[in-house]
Amino acid sequence: MADASKRNSAAGKTATPRTGSAPHAPPMLDTLEALSKAIGARIKLTTTAPHAQTLEGSLFTACTITNLVAVNTRTSGGNASSLPGDYHIVPVSRIQSFQITTLAGDGAQSITTAQPSIGAVDTTRLREREETRIRKLKEEDDNRGKGVSKEAQEIYDSLRRVNVPIRWHNAEMIVHEFVIITPPYRPEDCRSAKDKSAILTRVKQILEGERRKLKERESATAPRKGG
Repeated sequence: MADASKRNSAAGKTATPRTGSAPHAPPMLDTLEALSKAIGARIKLTTTAPHAQTLEGSLFTACTITNLVAVNTRTSGGNASSLPGDYHIVPVSRIQSFQITTLAGDGAQSITTAQPSIGAVDTTRLREREETRIRKLKEEDDNRGKGVSKEAQEIYDSLRRVNVPIRWHNAEMIVHEFVIITPPYRPEDCRSAKDKSAILTRVKQILEGERRKLKERESATAPRKGG
């Protein structure tokens, strides 16, 4: 009876990983240990910035090998084990806080008693998914100009959309690794080595066309003045 009361009182409590250091149990391990005891329960989990999000669903697993947790956010009725899930993989180090909203059922939960039943975790696939996500976030960051204007970023993005190889170097755009476009990013602001004049001419033409499209789009969306 006492054990049941303790389990019921656990639901609804919020846990926030400690930011300080502990001599025997680092904050990340504390979080992983707590989550490993709640497998099968419904939880509400919040991740840290800069890509903060809140996930709510059933805790599928908490893996001590990869330090990853998997949350199934799909809401289903009836026999959940026969339905596909919508799984989100979260590194334990990115968990800001979590709350157990509903326990999975009477009795202590473990990897052998959780419902739906849990098979072997493909740690290689989980690690690959995490690495793919990290690469995508890094790519997004690399393609975001630092200290440039909104117009400059729009020009850069428009060139990427037409599959022009381009990257930022401070406030300059590097195209095809041979052409440099300096602010304010007009065709006359393009330069390259003399032996790359053909590429330079082509880049100028593309840039002029994309700038024209941006202006036309801006004019189309601008509010009309009353006359």
